[in-house]
Amino acid sequence: MDDLGSAASAAPPDRSSGRLLTIPNVLSLIRLASVPVFLWLFVSGRQNAAVILYGAAASTDFFDGLIARRFGQVSEVGKLLDPLSDRILILALALALVARGVLPSWLAAVVIVRDLIVLSVFPALERRRVPRIAVNYVGKAATGCLFTGLTWLALSQTTFFVADAGRAVGLPFVGVGATLYWVAGGMYAAEAANRLRRMRAAPMAPDGDSSTRRYVDKE
Repeated sequence: MDDLGSAASAAPPDRSSGRLLTIPNVLSLIRLASVPVFLWLFVSGRQNAAVILYGAAASTDFFDGLIARRFGQVSEVGKLLDPLSDRILILALALALVARGVLPSWLAAVVIVRDLIVLSVFPALERRRVPRIAVNYVGKAATGCLFTGLTWLALSQTTFFVADAGRAVGLPFVGVGATLYWVAGGMYAAEAANRLRRMRAAPMAPDGDSSTRRYVDKE
């Protein structure tokens, strides 16, 4: 979810960190559930309906973060589910657009490879108990640009009146989003390396078990 630091003073205390069934998590699950329906509509010639569904699903990314902060419904599950549903929704449309020849395969690869790197590194950080890194605003901006650009590219395949402008508007947004995607990835990598250094310098947990060293970021 969004970086909560700037809203911490205004948001109520988080009382749902261990809960699964929260409104933000339900919205993230709706995004995930929309993916197979969207793909079926898009490849079966129902592009208009597919784009409407995709736009509605993508818009929930804004509302789940807003609700989580405003009503104290931030959860550990949501911190994983929200970005995961974003990635799958972006991947699904990117692949569909590549198949239709609308999105250049190299540009799709720029986005997909970055996600594959993140997915490969995440388990290693979890095993080392590195505290999870909140999604930064550059990452959220990248996601927003990708959602916007991919949606416009998908619009180019519809019969809506804006279809003719779809590629002209969509490709620049996807290009900016892909660039910000890698910038955000570099920021996450730097933060992860910084936390690993601080963990190595931190004192061992009171139980003395080096295999289960606990680290608390006090900054």
